[in-house]
Formats: sequence, C-alpha cells, structure tokens
Amino acid sequence: MRLVLTLVLIAAFIGACSKAPDRVVTIAINPWPGYEFLYLAEKKGYFDEIGANIKLVQLSSLADGQRAYINGRVDGLASTIIEAVQAEPLGGKPLQIVMVPDYSNGGDVIITSKDLPNVASLKGKTVGCEVSSLGIYFLQRALSKSGLSLSDVNVVNVEQAVGSQAMAENKIDAFVSYPPVSLNILKDPNRHVVFSSADIPEEIIDTVSLSTEVVEQYPDIVPKLHKAWHKALNFAKNHKAEAYGIMAAREGITPAEFEAALSDLLILDLDVQARLFSNPEKLVAATEEVCKTLVHVKSISTNCSALPNMIYQGKL
Repeated sequence: MRLVLTLVLIAAFIGACSKAPDRVVTIAINPWPGYEFLYLAEKKGYFDEIGANIKLVQLSSLADGQRAYINGRVDGLASTIIEAVQAEPLGGKPLQIVMVPDYSNGGDVIITSKDLPNVASLKGKTVGCEVSSLGIYFLQRALSKSGLSLSDVNVVNVEQAVGSQAMAENKIDAFVSYPPVSLNILKDPNRHVVFSSADIPEEIIDTVSLSTEVVEQYPDIVPKLHKAWHKALNFAKNHKAEAYGIMAAREGITPAEFEAALSDLLILDLDVQARLFSNPEKLVAATEEVCKTLVHVKSISTNCSALPNMIYQGKL
C-alpha cells in the first residue's frame, strides 16, 4: 500500500512539474523566414501537443515586436540580438535569450539603385532604416567597413511595411531590409544589394527571448519551446512541400521564394542550440559587443558591463 501511495505521489509530482503554464505565454513574431518554423509549430499544434501554452502574436516588423514587449503586451519576442539587448534599457522587463533560431547569412541587406555601386557611394545620401532596432546597427556596421560613419549619411526612420513605397517614390536612396520585403523590392531590375549580413558572418543572430519572470515562473517553458521547434524542423524535413507552403503563405511569398530566402540563413537545430547554450561564451560576447555598438551610436544609454546575464542557462 505504501509503495502504491509513493508511486501515485511521484506521478502527481511529475505531472505538476511538467504541466502547461496556467496562462498563455505570448511571443511577438514578425515576418522573417527563420521565425517561420515557430509559426509552423503553432500551425501543426505542437505547442498544444507538448503542453507549452504558447501563442504567437503576429506583427509587421522587428520594431513592432520590440515595442510590444517594452509596452508589456507580450511575454517575449522573436527578434535579432539587437532588439533583445535594447529591450530592457528602453524600458522593458528583464529578459533572457532562450533560443537562437538562425544566423542571418545574407538575409539582411542594404538595397540601393544600381547607380550607387557600393556602400561608399552612400556618402551624402538618404538611407531609410528602422532606427529603433536592427536597421541602425546594421547600417552602422556596413558604413564602418567602408570607412564611413552614420554622420556621413542622412538617416531617416522607415519601417519595413513602407520601405518599398519610399524607394519607389525616391524618398530614400537606400533601404535596410530583409525578407519578405527585400524580395519584393529586388524584383525591380534597377535595384541591387550593396551589403548583406554575409559580409559580417554570424554577427546578426536571430533570437527568441522571454521575460525572466516567465522563465522563472514556468521552468519547463524553454525546453518545451525547443521541443516544438525540433518537431517543426523534422516536419519540414519530411514534408517539405506542405511545410514550405504553410510558411511561405504567412510571408506572402511563393514556396520557391521562401526556399531561396532560407538559403541566406543558417537554421540551428536542437543539437546545435544545446551546444550553444551549454557553452554560452559566444552569445555572452555577442550581447556585450552589440550593447557597446548601440551605446556608441546613441541607440541606448546603459552601462554594458552592468547588464544582467541575458543568456538562458537552464535545461533544454
């Protein structure tokens, strides 16, 4: 009898430890091929299947996702490492980077007309970008590699949804963009890429971050998120046509365009992410370097050495 009671208590304890959060955990997501496997996981019911109780909140841009997190509308966000580093200094709750879906290896781009042959030719020109997020950081990195600085160009805030129109109306000479918006702009034969994230390999890191409060309150949420990610990658591997069709539809592009966009990304599977988080020195160094650059360009004001450890260190 005592053995039976013990087994019942153990089963109850295990069930309590692995139960779904008692409220929905919301994560902001914007169109970007690397994030689409999260959408695929939601669409195929993997979050529900493993008891994650996660809901994706679909927004139009990185800046929108960051604003949603800072304003307390969501519990986490899919973003580049830049938005994650900015979030707390800009007023958001402390957060932790809990997943690295991909490295951008050519997906993020600076687009100009073909009469501007390279980044150096942007001197004195008007460049549109999302100044509150990835855009300003990416532009600064591109300019610095050509011996220029932000003071050498006229920077205006242009978000992804209106970038194509701004270029078409010649309001800007160049635009910092990413798929799917960049794909549509580049259909114009007079446009071309003068700089991409392939020029700064493994520097533009895409992340999923959750508030530290949520991570601490629901310790199973991160391993469950990774499990759902893994299931989505496996589904895409074994059912490519269906998976790419689902993901491309949310991006508003064709499956062929989606596949081409993925070729400019390095998607990280569960094993790679486990190694990355078990030896987090690379991610820690990346957050510190990004922070220093953002402070330098006056995007945030903070003491980077005083930033809390943003890298998740629990089990996956």
